Amino acid sequence: MSTATQQDQHIHETQPSSQTRAVRQALVSMGSRVVGQGAAIEEVVRNIGVLSTSRTPVLFVGEPGAGKRFFARVLHETTAQGPLVLLSDEAAPIDAAALRTATESARGGTLVVVDIDRLTPELADELVALASRGDTRLVATSTMALDPSCCHAALCALFTTSTVKLPSLHERAEDVPQLIQHFFELHATRSRRTDLRGLSPEATALLEGHTFADHVRGLDRAIDQAMAFAEGPYVTVSDLPEEIRGSKPLGSSLLLGALPVNGLDLRAAVEEFETRMILQALERTGWNKNRASRLLGLNRTTLVEMIKRKRLAPPLGARKPTTTKADAHEVLADAE
Repeated sequence: MSTATQQDQHIHETQPSSQTRAVRQALVSMGSRVVGQGAAIEEVVRNIGVLSTSRTPVLFVGEPGAGKRFFARVLHETTAQGPLVLLSDEAAPIDAAALRTATESARGGTLVVVDIDRLTPELADELVALASRGDTRLVATSTMALDPSCCHAALCALFTTSTVKLPSLHERAEDVPQLIQHFFELHATRSRRTDLRGLSPEATALLEGHTFADHVRGLDRAIDQAMAFAEGPYVTVSDLPEEIRGSKPLGSSLLLGALPVNGLDLRAAVEEFETRMILQALERTGWNKNRASRLLGLNRTTLVEMIKRKRLAPPLGARKPTTTKADAHEVLADAE
């Protein structure tokens, strides 16, 4: 490999990491964060980092509830220049007057146009002119990629190389446990529910196995509603919305000893069962790893490694159970 090629590869490998750091810093300034570390969501963060280095128009494509407006704000915050103005037809249809008012308000900043594919050809012409002016960043959202055959061709051309596809919730399966924990902590803090220690393993399994029509937003709403009904100390299955209570936890056929007709991912099912048993043991013992390891028939070091690998953490407000003098050494050991 030539020196030039090696240098090009080095730039290609290191540049995204610095751009990603810029996105993370923008999130800190927002008082927010991207929850999850799966490949799909990390790709979104990398793409935003690359696009943040220019003022090119950007289109976020994703199903309802996937986070299009959130990531539009993240992109804006990476530059932190001027105001952020959202233009949507939720309250009233977008007309020329509304577009011009929003455009002037966003001058020097970012204009986010929601559901850009629903704009009339006349409004699309005005947006194309706005993008060419260069003093306002144009960011748009849509549930589907723009199709030049049925959409304003010049508008489609703006996003040819700057469309960011947001993954649906089922494409982020590895992030769901972290999202559940995040939304629980968020709503516990907002509602000051210090009496709640977390979600029961059964409630967690139902949420992880449920298909939400509005994806991340639906998961957030379900946890918020469940916490409003929860009497504590845990959010249980009975607290969940009715449509979720009727769903079947992933892997439940395996636990019952019945192989599904279409088969299953055995490793994933066993992994899920293992996680649920570890969580139950930890919750039953107030997250005392010595006691939990004895309940599971494991060495404490083995359990600690499994907890680290699965990235398990105590729920917000989790407290150690009242201990006697004989138990003190176990609590001290758990503080490691």
